[in-house]
Amino acid sequence: MQESQRKVKVGVVGCGVVATAYYLPHMLKMPEVEIVAVCDIFEDRIKACQRLYGARETYTDYYDMVAKADIEAVLILTGPGTHAPFTIAAAEAGKHILLQKPMATNMEDAIAIKKAVRDNNVIAVVEPSERSLLDFRFTEARNLIRQGVLGDPYWFALIPKGATEKNHPMAGGNPYGVGAFFSKDSGGMLFDYPYFPTAICTLLGDCKSVQGLAKVSVPERYVVPDDEYNKFLKECDDPHEANYWPVVLDKEKTQKVKMGAPDNIYSLYEMKSGWIGACHVGRLFQPAHPMSTYGNLEIYGSEGNLLLHTDSLVSINSTRTDLLPETDENGWYNIPDMEGVRRIRGPVPPDGGFNYYHVSTDHFIDCILHNKQPLIDVDWGLHITEMMCGAIISAETGQRYEMTTSTGVEF
Repeated sequence: MQESQRKVKVGVVGCGVVATAYYLPHMLKMPEVEIVAVCDIFEDRIKACQRLYGARETYTDYYDMVAKADIEAVLILTGPGTHAPFTIAAAEAGKHILLQKPMATNMEDAIAIKKAVRDNNVIAVVEPSERSLLDFRFTEARNLIRQGVLGDPYWFALIPKGATEKNHPMAGGNPYGVGAFFSKDSGGMLFDYPYFPTAICTLLGDCKSVQGLAKVSVPERYVVPDDEYNKFLKECDDPHEANYWPVVLDKEKTQKVKMGAPDNIYSLYEMKSGWIGACHVGRLFQPAHPMSTYGNLEIYGSEGNLLLHTDSLVSINSTRTDLLPETDENGWYNIPDMEGVRRIRGPVPPDGGFNYYHVSTDHFIDCILHNKQPLIDVDWGLHITEMMCGAIISAETGQRYEMTTSTGVEF
């Protein structure tokens, strides 16, 4: 059988929201993928996923799946506290790995993950691909910055505010899941947002040092009970309509949770390329003013500015118009012009949209089939993880944290 005709046999551990909304339905459409096994500690979830996605086998014990299932790749979509032992076990069994964000919540685990992957010569994709070298919007902007479109490095800021609607379901944190960055082993809210250091590294290169402040500011909040997702999945009959997001956003938060890790984190980054800037992670409880922005990255250089909009439209204004393919009436070049494109409400992005779960899966399978290293590999993931861990370590010690890793990508 030719390499291009064979199917990659995969197992999935963690049958939660991202699995059923994004990864599993996408792989169901991929002719080069066979979903062999699904695993979760909730029996109802694996039965539903077997019914919806045609998995031959189900497991409640991950290590049994790795040892017994006829698979060559594993998608690890579980909580952060399981990432190190699950990844190491998969690597030692010779399985290729797609690891959901974050890679880890401490440097010891992240370094152990990298070592296991390298020692066992397996392929590992570390999420997220959004705002990474796999995101075409960012690679184009990165190339323009390297050519000098922004001039000399000045400063940047990534300080999202929050939703402007009253009683927004995302107020105060994710609407579901104690392990969704509330519990201690989740690492806290900072580790829900590796998108932020990913965007900074993709556009500006490797980080040199980090200074951080971190604390638990609001110890208690409410989420939708986990059993609501189990009920939703049990009633689903269409594998491509198993997206819990539109449902959970309208449900009442009745389960009290306590923050086991910081919910309010400031990071100051010094980049090797000369840029310095600030990043903040936290969740507003009350609506922001409509004039405020959410999720924006702003970069200011001596010759130009860059703005990342809410919908991930990248805009650049520069005196170096010779480097810009075109500009609008106000002098801005937009990459691409996709105003209004959002992914949160549906697993299938609109035409021209970017769905990082799909892009990562495609890249992962392609790397396996053609025996090539991923662009977002364990070196990349370790550096992004260190940028977050460095902020926490700095907050605890009161000292600047000097980075020890590299993405391995030339800037």
